[in-house]
Amino acid sequence: NADGSYSFTPGTDFDALAAGESRDVTFSYTATDNDGGVSEPKTVTITVTGTNDAPVAVADTRTTGENTVLTGQVPAASDVDGTIAGYALATGVGPGNGSLTFNADGSYSFTPGTDFDALAAGESRDVTFSYTATDNDGGVSAPKTVTITVTGTNDAPVAVADTGITGENATLN
Repeated sequence: NADGSYSFTPGTDFDALAAGESRDVTFSYTATDNDGGVSEPKTVTITVTGTNDAPVAVADTRTTGENTVLTGQVPAASDVDGTIAGYALATGVGPGNGSLTFNADGSYSFTPGTDFDALAAGESRDVTFSYTATDNDGGVSAPKTVTITVTGTNDAPVAVADTGITGENATLN
């Protein structure tokens, strides 16, 4: 600026810098006096130091039948300045929604159990859980949701053995 002030906005150009890593940006300037005299060029150096950017997790959608165990893997998270160290369950499926086993590598197993037996054939119900990703510098992503659509199947009837006692000329109901 003409008054000697300046501003510098790093923007996204430096997102790939790891925590503590730095990069210098330089520019030169001259000063002009009221009589038109110009100074020798001088250099300004701005050092941009990286901070840990949190990883970015991704939502997902899966489907399974009411009596079918679903094994899966959350989508790979990304991190502009590091590597993904692991995943953690943020919120589970809740009671009455089957059971979920979630592992630090992002793999999971969802078991509907008997919680969906009341679904008619073709009827469905959604179950959700959320997870976070952690990077090698301790940054944690915002939680992302995995939605599992459980679809009902035609449950076979169950016959039950029964016994009754009646007299010789009586009707048994």
